[in-house]
Amino acid sequence: MARDADGDLRAYVSRMRQVGPAPAIPERSSRPSRVLQYLPRIADRVLLSGMHLRGYRTRRVPTSVGTLHALEARGRGALPPVVVLHGLSAAGQYYESLLERVRPHVRRVIAPDMPGHGYSATPPSGLTQETLAVGLREGLDALIDEPAVIFGNSLGGIAAVRYAIERPERVLGLMLAAPGGAPMEADELEEFVDGFMLHDHEKALDFVDRLFQRPHRMRHLLAWGVRQQFAREGIEDLLRSVRPEDLLRPYELSRLSMPVFVLWGEADRVLWPAHRRFFEEHLPPHAEVHRIEEYGHVPHMSHPDCLAARLIDFARRVQP
Repeated sequence: MARDADGDLRAYVSRMRQVGPAPAIPERSSRPSRVLQYLPRIADRVLLSGMHLRGYRTRRVPTSVGTLHALEARGRGALPPVVVLHGLSAAGQYYESLLERVRPHVRRVIAPDMPGHGYSATPPSGLTQETLAVGLREGLDALIDEPAVIFGNSLGGIAAVRYAIERPERVLGLMLAAPGGAPMEADELEEFVDGFMLHDHEKALDFVDRLFQRPHRMRHLLAWGVRQQFAREGIEDLLRSVRPEDLLRPYELSRLSMPVFVLWGEADRVLWPAHRRFFEEHLPPHAEVHRIEEYGHVPHMSHPDCLAARLIDFARRVQP
């Protein structure tokens, strides 16, 4: 039986509890904060180990900006391979719910960690738009051995678009959920980036609330976890490095020759209505854009069954 999103989160919390409580430490010691700092990493290791037990294997792909980590697994179906590209500060393993629902229907699933994310190396020259794009492109070139369906969410959306433009022969179809990359003026971009600077719990809590249609019952736990992820070395540098000229332009979208399917959540309060209109107005005529009332910014967390069904249907439609 497929698990719901709350079940996935409860499993995550259970894994964290298995680590055991931190030892008693004097109240003024700085050690408690260091202990808490490592808890997300431990939980991530437990999650990764569980995926290995279910047949996923780790691939470490050398690129010119450092080693790229990816999870891949054989599917049990005849549909084309599916590549899942994650959002900012996330990692491939966080899309386990989507991968497990798609896997029975496709030949292969692939979930890379972008440079500076998950278990991929941070580029020696720093995490920037350029080093992220170069590392991901080289990594995908090595991982994709037959034309595949590319799914991208948030940051993974703009990454998927750019890869599809550069390697159209490797992309059977492009499916985007809340894709990032819509153009902004300098002052708009500064305001947008500031929304990701989660320097205290209240701001992290507000960010989590903007991810979903309604406040999540585990919003405080999620806020704490998200804040830890955004504090990773290089993430703030990546955000600060974005310039208006790094964002998508209408002529780029017009070059997408493969089938394109975009899902936009009406409850998404991370991206702006102007961002949605950019895709609606400039994607090529053959592209489909669907607004989903109950979707927020992360439908793989809130509605994994619905999202997986749409992705499977899309893969079925684009297979040769």
